[in-house]
Amino acid sequence: MITFIVTKDDNTKTIQFSNDGTMLDLKTEIIKQFEVDCKYIDITSNAERPIRVLGKFNFDKGLQPRTLDNYPFNRFGIDEKTIPITFNEEKGYLPIIKKSSVTNGTSSKYVPPNAQSMEVTETTQPQYNIESESEFPSLC
Repeated sequence: MITFIVTKDDNTKTIQFSNDGTMLDLKTEIIKQFEVDCKYIDITSNAERPIRVLGKFNFDKGLQPRTLDNYPFNRFGIDEKTIPITFNEEKGYLPIIKKSSVTNGTSSKYVPPNAQSMEVTETTQPQYNIESESEFPSLC
């Protein structure tokens, strides 16, 4: 079990997670327990020193990267640790995660906002005359 001591202003709560939880699960639980009105928060670690384990993600002091939101805690090497954290409300950010199916199972992947609507809606037929000498001059 990983114990997070979450402090915001003068309010402090203790949240415990197993190694199967993710950073996004922790953020959702913080939003629920602190009754935050936004949909996303950024977590800032107040640990005395970085937690580093060979072959695992670092859990550094300071703002935690959003790119690590979907990784389970067993990839960090923070098992059986007590970590003090705070959070900041982010009103303009929402994690966009689209699920797509693969032939051998299901997988989730991140789709950036500018690539979400890359569907071809209408195909156009090319307009050319195969018999025209100006469009297709003879090779001899």
